[in-house]
Amino acid sequence: MSTSRKRFVIAAVAIGIACASMPRSAKAADTIKRHKSQGTIEARLELLERQNRLLEQQNRTIQNQLSAETAEIESLKVQMQKTAQPVTMLQKDVPELSQRVSSVERKQSESSTEVGFRTGWSESPYDMPGGFFYGAYLNHRLLDRDDGIPGGFVSGELMAGAVFGNHATTSANLTSTLGVTGPSSSWLDTVEIQPTVQYHLEPAALGYEQLSWIKPYALAGPAIYISWMSTPVVVKGNEPGNGFRHGDADVQGGGVFGLGTQLSFSALKMPVVQGILNRTSAGAEWRYNQMGNGEGFNQYTGSLSFGW
Repeated sequence: MSTSRKRFVIAAVAIGIACASMPRSAKAADTIKRHKSQGTIEARLELLERQNRLLEQQNRTIQNQLSAETAEIESLKVQMQKTAQPVTMLQKDVPELSQRVSSVERKQSESSTEVGFRTGWSESPYDMPGGFFYGAYLNHRLLDRDDGIPGGFVSGELMAGAVFGNHATTSANLTSTLGVTGPSSSWLDTVEIQPTVQYHLEPAALGYEQLSWIKPYALAGPAIYISWMSTPVVVKGNEPGNGFRHGDADVQGGGVFGLGTQLSFSALKMPVVQGILNRTSAGAEWRYNQMGNGEGFNQYTGSLSFGW
């Protein structure tokens, strides 16, 4: 065999061997790839299973929390249902409670004892000309609505004052009778001492809360009148001073009744001095004075009072 032929045979054998070995190596590579892919899939499946178990655990935790919150909500509903009835009852009582609170606040701002001053114009008895009146008084609350007084309260007052009468020309006094100077001027001053009982109406008690600062009242009581003239009346006649006792002083018992109103300064809203305003009031009053000897006269005054 020639050399070139040998080479050809060797090349053919090598190609045949190569061709025979090629399918085995390809199969091996494919097998390796399949194993790797299967391992990856299994790893992913295992990861998914772990994630699924974690999600299930979280879901159970959430459900347990929801169950606990649901139970708490139900418990709160039961408690609300239990308290709903008392709240409804309280709502019905709110107007009455508000009225009671207002009453307590009003009593705290009002004073049970007052000291005050009155001044104004007054007539005089015995046909003498009238004059200015000046007086002072002490007033104390005795009974109120809690004691059964309807619509207001009752107070007791002690007042003392004097009417300073104007001059009147008369010939009935001693100086004129003696003819020293002819008809001369006389004047009459009258001191009043009057303990009275007063009924004060409270509009707030009648449902007029906006008028609580106004308190009209009526009064009545006994009185003592002490009068004196500048000169004694010694002649009876139809002129000023007629009926006055023939002397320079006269003491008479009697009585008094009248009407008035008291206006509280609490209606003025000034926070700086509100405490003082709540205890200060002004008023207007009319009194008729009836003396035991039949003489009588009217009296018109204004007042200013302070409480504590």
